[in-house]
Amino acid sequence: MQTASIVKKEKKEKKWLVYFYVLPAFLMHLLFIALPALTTFYYSFFDWNGIGAKTFIGLQNYREMFGDSDFYVALVNNFKWILVFITVPVFLGLLMAAWVSKLKKTQMFFRTVYFLPYIIAASMAGRIWCTYLNPYFGINNVFKALGWTSLGKTLWLGNKNIALYSVMFVDLWHFWGFVMVMFLGALQQVDPTLYESARVEGASKGQEFRYITVPSIMPTLTFVIITIIMWSFLTFDYVWVMTGGGPGNASELISTLVYRMAYSHYRTGYASTICVFQTVLSVLAYAAMQLVKKRGWDV
Repeated sequence: MQTASIVKKEKKEKKWLVYFYVLPAFLMHLLFIALPALTTFYYSFFDWNGIGAKTFIGLQNYREMFGDSDFYVALVNNFKWILVFITVPVFLGLLMAAWVSKLKKTQMFFRTVYFLPYIIAASMAGRIWCTYLNPYFGINNVFKALGWTSLGKTLWLGNKNIALYSVMFVDLWHFWGFVMVMFLGALQQVDPTLYESARVEGASKGQEFRYITVPSIMPTLTFVIITIIMWSFLTFDYVWVMTGGGPGNASELISTLVYRMAYSHYRTGYASTICVFQTVLSVLAYAAMQLVKKRGWDV
């Protein structure tokens, strides 16, 4: 009985010790994530400039948001961003991962080269590409030298019709290598005997990819797509550095609209309202991930 009591006491002490180790991370999460999130929701019910006194206005900010044309432009641009990023980098990353996985001696070289853009700071990469896309001394001069005069006159960041897609291109250049590395890790977990059996049965490369590769990496593919959707609602850096949401509001996203409202127009209460909506969209994407988990996919 005494031994059992000692064991029980030791287990109790270890339990409290676990809480002690978790406490610093919990406090950081509470101070820097949970409390700011709650205060953002609180401020969404106020007319506040971020400095002076707050005025409670109830749901007026929410009514204004759903009637704000700039908000809908930013929301549509965000969905355009999602549509591009769940197709182009996923397809390109998967294609290149399948190719790189077959290499022997040069695999590490190509993995490093393709992943390098991802480690460059967004602010630095954005400024570099602003120089490249400058209509006076950027790639337009190269196009003019090649005789492509009309292409050499293109305002990549100044044309309302293509500014958003120009920024997308730069972010795709930065991001797709990360997706490739994710898929490369998944491909290395696929049982090679499956491919050997398929070849014995006379399967083509396309059939191997469709019936073996894709089903085998489906958990990773699902994780990548859902993560891209969540990240797309938070995209800010490249757009703000390269266009600031312009020209006009042609490349405005929800995140840049929040920043503009809070720090340019000093409408912190309204910006908090848009943040709440942005959070709801991210939570819905997370809920989709949980539904996928229930299907038995380990994402």
